[in-house]
Amino acid sequence: MLISLTGVLFSVEVLRSWMQRNLAYLATFAGGVLLLVVYHLLEETLHESSSLALAAGAVLFGVAVMTALHHVLPAHHHETEHDHAHSRIDGRRILVSDAFHNIGDGVLLVAAFAVSIPVGLSATIGIVLHELVQEVSEYFVLRSSGYSSRKALALNFLSSCTILLGVVFAMYLSSAENIAILFAGIAAGGFLTILIQDLLPNMIESVRKQGGAGMHAVAACLGIALMLLVQTLFHE
Repeated sequence: MLISLTGVLFSVEVLRSWMQRNLAYLATFAGGVLLLVVYHLLEETLHESSSLALAAGAVLFGVAVMTALHHVLPAHHHETEHDHAHSRIDGRRILVSDAFHNIGDGVLLVAAFAVSIPVGLSATIGIVLHELVQEVSEYFVLRSSGYSSRKALALNFLSSCTILLGVVFAMYLSSAENIAILFAGIAAGGFLTILIQDLLPNMIESVRKQGGAGMHAVAACLGIALMLLVQTLFHE
């Protein structure tokens, strides 16, 4: 939960100014990170699920939830610290997807510690390193959505608190691993929808208006490479 506040580093004046100048590229970087997150979640869901129908249903449910939010939630103008053109990214959808992801993490942690303390600690280290990159990336998306730094950090923290729900679910339900896979699939579908409906169109629009296609490509590749490194080092 505390890791969700790592975006506070970019409230320092120097980093904040740099972030404001490069927010479009940082949103694309976040897209690269989330692309690998989606791949990892889909791989985990399909590999570990006892039923292909269950895995596919979880992913489609995540897509349906995000699509419904896109049409149901009213568009509104967020508070910002600087005057700048806002993107059409809806930060609320990434918060919902992250909430499902965090519930799954909570379930996995309980299941891992139930096996043994070393397995639990290994799972914790992997999740911590994974979340360090992902939470900063989601902070960039929230800022690109128009939220102020303070509100982005607060909402990111509230979303991370859903890991406690995962812990409670896992402690009271026997099939902890199957539950974790269910939430992983839902989160994968949600993040995938955000990539296709929000981040990718936003990147294309930014390139069309301001150019910088090469920089966007580099930013996306950096996000992919960073998450690939984390997932390679802590795959198991």
